[in-house]
Amino acid sequence: MHNCSTFIIHCMDFRLINKTKEWMNKNDLIGDCDVVSIAGSSKDLVDGSKEVQDFILKQINISYNLHNARKVVLIHHSDCGAYKATYSFPDAEAEFAQQLEDMNAAEEIIKNCFENIEVKKIWAEMKDPHGDEVEFAEL
Repeated sequence: MHNCSTFIIHCMDFRLINKTKEWMNKNDLIGDCDVVSIAGSSKDLVDGSKEVQDFILKQINISYNLHNARKVVLIHHSDCGAYKATYSFPDAEAEFAQQLEDMNAAEEIIKNCFENIEVKKIWAEMKDPHGDEVEFAEL
């Protein structure tokens, strides 16, 4: 059996792929995690269709049972198109507040479905519109 420590859900936004990989490398997760890339990260686990929610939970379940992952990392980011397509935010603080609310709700859903699982929430703050400079912070 192949084991990994962590299951990561991050946004598919191409602007963040390189910086997300750098963050994963810095945190010793390359080669020790399963990864799912989906628009809005865990947004659809909270407010998506039942089919999409089931898909996300199925991916976590596979990692949990097949690879023994006992940590889920939710990586959300500023200037997210999936969120902007759903909401009209007056400012960046409102976007962050909505995403934090969704991450907290996703954490609750995950913990209710899986025993002995840790959930970490990571915020990736884009410092420029191209993703050349991104600051990652654990919430």
